[in-house]
Amino acid sequence: MDFTTRRDQYDPSSLPDLTGKIALVTGSNSPLGIGWNIANQLALKGAKVYVHARTLDKAQAGITAILTNYQADQYLNSSSTGRVSAKQLEPFVVELGDLKAVRDAAAAFAKKESRLDILVHNAAVLAYGLEFNDYGISTSMTINHIAPFLLTLELLPLIKKTAQINPGVRIVTLSSIAHVLVSPDVKFDSLKSFNNDFGERDGVEANLKRYAYSKLANILFAKELQHKLDHAGIQVISVAVHPGGVKTDGSINYMGPDNLSKLDDAQTPLQGALAPLSAAASTEVWAEKDDKGKRKWAGAYVMPYGIPSPADESEAAKNPKLPKELWEATERILAENVGISVSF
Repeated sequence: MDFTTRRDQYDPSSLPDLTGKIALVTGSNSPLGIGWNIANQLALKGAKVYVHARTLDKAQAGITAILTNYQADQYLNSSSTGRVSAKQLEPFVVELGDLKAVRDAAAAFAKKESRLDILVHNAAVLAYGLEFNDYGISTSMTINHIAPFLLTLELLPLIKKTAQINPGVRIVTLSSIAHVLVSPDVKFDSLKSFNNDFGERDGVEANLKRYAYSKLANILFAKELQHKLDHAGIQVISVAVHPGGVKTDGSINYMGPDNLSKLDDAQTPLQGALAPLSAAASTEVWAEKDDKGKRKWAGAYVMPYGIPSPADESEAAKNPKLPKELWEATERILAENVGISVSF
């Protein structure tokens, strides 16, 4: 398989049996979203899946949709004919904008479960006006980057334990091709950088650039996480994934009724789930190596339908200094602004 060539199709029915494995997928309660379709396919393959939402009612609704074999998407009928047991599904309830709640939810998860094989950071907010939380941090950067960062580090002891038993644990962070909108001279070195207004507090271009900034952070986080995992000898794959342009309930709300035609050529939610699904569970993600013996997918930026594609990374995404800069700044902001100390 060529390292940079995209696939035209990917069939989730080719995923291996995941019985005995545990997955957590954030933002996975809506059948019209990417996360629910990831969770559904993982469960159909036998995994125990935690379905995340901000409230218990929403998480339970997502679980009910899986159990009743809800089919909002007929793209691949063959992948939606399985049956899922209620024992395979659990709610994971937390508001990702509340970082102390994220820490507590992760601690509760780690007490309840003895392993975590697949962690998918799917939840995110789209482009909108600059807002700040009670800690003085941009809410979009909090939800799109800092919350996944914190959740990963709080669950890391469990992830390390799982990797010792079953090498090839996956941490998948959904990013976006929009990251290319960020200029090469971007910084991630301070709270001021994280709160960059990109020219104005609420304007279409500035809002989109702030979203792109958070999606670039997702790529840099995945890279630095992989660097630290490799250095520590922990057998885990961390990747950032662009799912493609997808017609989800979120993108529908973002576009508004007057602009829905712009989504006419977009992928379905299940199609949008294919690249992250491949990264999360395909055997090749762990097995494939390049001619130097390095794992092809380790720290990769992945394009639909599941191919590492360094050619599609922006100049900023390839900057070797930015991943460490982002990581260290995130640790400082958590400690100084939120009162949460974390370390790898």
